[in-house]
Amino acid sequence: MPFKRFFKSKTKELPVFLPYQRASNDFCNECFGECTSVCKEEIIIKKVGIPPYLNFNTSGCVFCKKCAQVCYETYGEESVLDPSLEDKIQAYARIDVLSCLAYHQVICSSCRDRCKDAIKFSGMFYPEVLETCTGCGLCVSVCPKDSISILARE
Repeated sequence: MPFKRFFKSKTKELPVFLPYQRASNDFCNECFGECTSVCKEEIIIKKVGIPPYLNFNTSGCVFCKKCAQVCYETYGEESVLDPSLEDKIQAYARIDVLSCLAYHQVICSSCRDRCKDAIKFSGMFYPEVLETCTGCGLCVSVCPKDSISILARE
């Protein structure tokens, strides 16, 4: 087995679930995914048998709460999403320093331009994700090298 594949097989990326989520999302496995149709960013994916999750390839979450509102309106007290919860996704951004342009002394601040509150630079280079990151994923699609990923918190 090639060295790189050996390590990749040991890590499993968890899906990033929607914001405003209560403790358990088991009920989502059987929902019809109404949240997918109200998301203007079109980042909510619903597949049979698993809860809806977020895909940040084209955009990020703007915390409009429409997913939580339609869930609550449709399922009432059984709803998994609660619009009264804080604007935070149980995930964090990670920058791949091997592919990030700024880490190779190329002037690029695409991620910081998109999220000034959660990404800071040491001088002109070396971006760092701060604790204030909400996991929204808005920085992912603007990165010219696809160096940013959003990972679920376990």
